[in-house]
Amino acid sequence: MTRPRDNRDRIVSVSVAGRIADARRHPEPVLPGDDGEISFLPGAGGVVLGVHAGDPVDRWVGDHLMPGAGIEDAEAGPADPGSLHLLACIGNPVRDGRAAFLGVVSGKRGGLAPGAFAPNLVSVEASEDRLRELVPGDRVVLEAEGRGLGLVDHPGVALSNSSPRLLDALPLEERDRGLHVSVRTVVPSRFAGPGLGQDAWIGDLEILSDGAADPRPDDLRFGDLVAFEDVDSAHGRFYRPGFVSVGIVSHGPSRSAGHGPGVTIVLSGPAHDVTCEVSPDAATGALLRAWAEDG
Repeated sequence: MTRPRDNRDRIVSVSVAGRIADARRHPEPVLPGDDGEISFLPGAGGVVLGVHAGDPVDRWVGDHLMPGAGIEDAEAGPADPGSLHLLACIGNPVRDGRAAFLGVVSGKRGGLAPGAFAPNLVSVEASEDRLRELVPGDRVVLEAEGRGLGLVDHPGVALSNSSPRLLDALPLEERDRGLHVSVRTVVPSRFAGPGLGQDAWIGDLEILSDGAADPRPDDLRFGDLVAFEDVDSAHGRFYRPGFVSVGIVSHGPSRSAGHGPGVTIVLSGPAHDVTCEVSPDAATGALLRAWAEDG
């Protein structure tokens, strides 16, 4: 397998202050679901015990459930994506206020206008023992690395929210002068929901269903790789025929109408440069969990 060349020797690593986020409801106010019922469920922010990367997204009764610890910027408000959110990349290490290793970034949550709901959160995959030691409000430090990361021989393909460590782990290879990536499923653009129109580095893009049709596998898991057809995420996220966006499942579904599992985009480019192949093994969940356990 031929791996694409990148420019990691030129990018900058920087430490960013953050805090463990408190649990927050979404949306604000609570909206009814497709059945007209109103529910108030946990899932956004706080420290989620017993839920980890690699687990099925439909296993729990939650609302935009993110595994592990939710962190946010130390100074910015919950709905304002500050430096921590904008610099965080999947696979980056996170340390607690005593400089002890806590875990690794596993996804992002959010994607609406600054000052509006929902909270802009970053999820941290961590061991169960470490999660039980955390308290909302505790300070953390993110070792951010990945902004500016690019593929030397594929300038038309954009990377976002990806650390060099994650890039090495993706099922990505050069083939026939293009890139080939394995994914769990390919989502038609009509199922691309909340998160469209947002900056590529903020939050996620959600997978919708129309009740009769659902494009996701029955066993979709946190950390699975998913591709969106006809979505360009190089500089924003928007409908663009002939493009593809690939990301990692970062939060679970919601009972609120028009919402579904969230995908943090890591790669985007023209479909003639990026070929996606469906594979049951296209997942990063187990790897993220191993990184969190091993440090």
